[in-house]
Amino acid sequence: MGMLNNGNEPDPPSADVDESMTHTPNEPISVPNDTYEAQLLERDGITYVSNPGDRDEVSRRRHHLAATICAQLLFSRNRRHNGLQLHNAIRFLPCGVSERVNEYLHMLGLTSSRLTAIEALKTLSAHAAEDIKAVMSLDRSPDLGPFLCIDNLDIEEKVHMASITNQSMMFHGTWGYVQLPSKVLLESLDKSELNLGAYKKAIQDVPNMQINPSVFLPSHDDEQHYSLVMKSQIAQVMDECVGFLSDKEGAISTNPPVLEQILAEVPTVFMLRLMDESDNSAEGIGQVLESIQQQTGLTPSKFASRLQPMDGDLATIQNFNALRDLRYPSSYPEHSLDNIVFQLGGAHTLWNIAQAILMVHLGNPSSEKDLGVWQYFEALGIPHEKFVDLGLIGRVVMKTHKDKLVLKPQKKPTKMSDAKWKSTVEEWTIPTEKWNSIIKECYTKFCSPQARREAAQDKSSRLHNVLVRLHDFSTIIEGNNAMRAGDIGRLMNVWKMWAVMSQAIKSLKHYSAYLPRLIFLLTKALLPSQSKLLKHNILMSPSGRPDQFMAKDHFMEHQNFWLKSFFNSGGIGTQVDRLKKLFSMNIFLLRSMFHSLRVDSGKKKIHQNRKTLANYQSLQMFCQMANNRDILGLLEPEASENETKTVNVYLQGIKNFRSEIRNKDASLGRLKLHFTKSAPDVIHNDDEGGDNEEEDNGPEM
Repeated sequence: MGMLNNGNEPDPPSADVDESMTHTPNEPISVPNDTYEAQLLERDGITYVSNPGDRDEVSRRRHHLAATICAQLLFSRNRRHNGLQLHNAIRFLPCGVSERVNEYLHMLGLTSSRLTAIEALKTLSAHAAEDIKAVMSLDRSPDLGPFLCIDNLDIEEKVHMASITNQSMMFHGTWGYVQLPSKVLLESLDKSELNLGAYKKAIQDVPNMQINPSVFLPSHDDEQHYSLVMKSQIAQVMDECVGFLSDKEGAISTNPPVLEQILAEVPTVFMLRLMDESDNSAEGIGQVLESIQQQTGLTPSKFASRLQPMDGDLATIQNFNALRDLRYPSSYPEHSLDNIVFQLGGAHTLWNIAQAILMVHLGNPSSEKDLGVWQYFEALGIPHEKFVDLGLIGRVVMKTHKDKLVLKPQKKPTKMSDAKWKSTVEEWTIPTEKWNSIIKECYTKFCSPQARREAAQDKSSRLHNVLVRLHDFSTIIEGNNAMRAGDIGRLMNVWKMWAVMSQAIKSLKHYSAYLPRLIFLLTKALLPSQSKLLKHNILMSPSGRPDQFMAKDHFMEHQNFWLKSFFNSGGIGTQVDRLKKLFSMNIFLLRSMFHSLRVDSGKKKIHQNRKTLANYQSLQMFCQMANNRDILGLLEPEASENETKTVNVYLQGIKNFRSEIRNKDASLGRLKLHFTKSAPDVIHNDDEGGDNEEEDNGPEM
């Protein structure tokens, strides 16, 4: 049982209050053992502390039932005693309880009316809108605006009985949230660099800068670190599938060294109202920005007066850049949008690049002799026809990567499967020295750059293809692990590798320019404090726990899921307005109420991470396929007719950079596009809208 608090510290008792009405520190306090009863008391403004004496399940259920009956009786005598009823009415609304059932429960005194719940959500939405205006006000932060993250949201408004005037339609909108930067992070930065003027001064010379491809290539330290990354991945597979380590001290760790760790703390997030406007065009993103500006309560000129960092996917940033280019040159800050700096969302970058790398290695499924990755998927029981779920792609790549690192399948025992646990552990325990030597040998033979260079000289391309896949897939695994660990240094190293690889992958045409551009911005163009601020806000830890980080756009996708879930289960048909006005700004409250149903029913809430495990059966099938198909070319050292050598996209990307510098553009000008350009003298409008004559002489955009 935890401690619930309404957030308001009680006022100290005054001298006029009778001592019998207060408790001394030594006086025992009667505290309810039942969490449910404690919640009822808290709704009436009563604060309580935890009690070590817990009741058993039967007593807890009886106590729970008695508290509910008392709440029903209070509600029947006075409708203002509606803490339980209002709570149930609000959480039943998005959970799919029909209005007829709600009316019956209202008659029994278990819930308030549906109209009361809707009015309560309207009030909560109004307070949430005021909170948005408060955190976005210039008085709170005149130089740097809170971070904004937006994402498109598509929902089908289904009509069962269609007619000419009533058809099923797709709702294309945009949703987002406001995140306040960490106070600890801000205290470590130079605040003189965190303003719009310093940002413009930092990037004003970007068009004249010479971009060297070495910015995207690893240094010697980076190469040494990535070798430790590969060894840690091998160690993780050995720990999971091969055996037990005798002593962890001195052994190769399953986690690579930390480069630049982000502080794990619960972020302060405020959800925006769901917007009708879609960010799928230049005009649409302009409408989205205008809607956000209206929700902040700021005038257009005030909204454009400070540095405003934002996060979005690639398509959103492309449309924003198109809009800003259309409005150039503009003398009005609210038109030029020069105060906004967009960052690529980490999750969408991972998903899209992982899919592109997967398609490079997929092979030709129509040919049975083809040894592409589709053969690996079939051996693991995964259909290769469609890969639409981007989250599934990451887990599939991780499982395939683990299976490829296992040389010989073994059924590692577990404590639950073997009664002779101690003797079994001794048989499966590997000494630390041997453990490290196996990992180093595996790395040298299959994962090192030297191994790939030697395999490229073989007549048969089978071994070369496998080693290239190991390297390419390892970048996906490392990108995912780095984001989960909250190590922005490791993530930046992976992004640099992807920036090079994208030059050789046709499906990553836009990422081949936008990802290097972002890396150049964060590593070379911006001032140190500006760079650190942006990098440390790519990821967040919603629970405030270490190793539980996620990209900000991934967090946004979670909220999209919950909103769609409430829309589908709410039985509200085509009432998307209810999502906009009631649900979108209260999604955290509704989600917590949804989870509280299980807690109030006496069940324990368990958080589970989706871990991709390679079981013994899948390892057996994979190794059987590998031996039958001879994927390493051990049985047939000569090249066969149907063999196709997989392109090493990392080396090919370096070659493409060199070719572009020699033959097309020595300054790599395409990587310097869409930065803030010099404009005519800026005209600042008054808060009331400015002078009419100035507006008539301005641009017509």
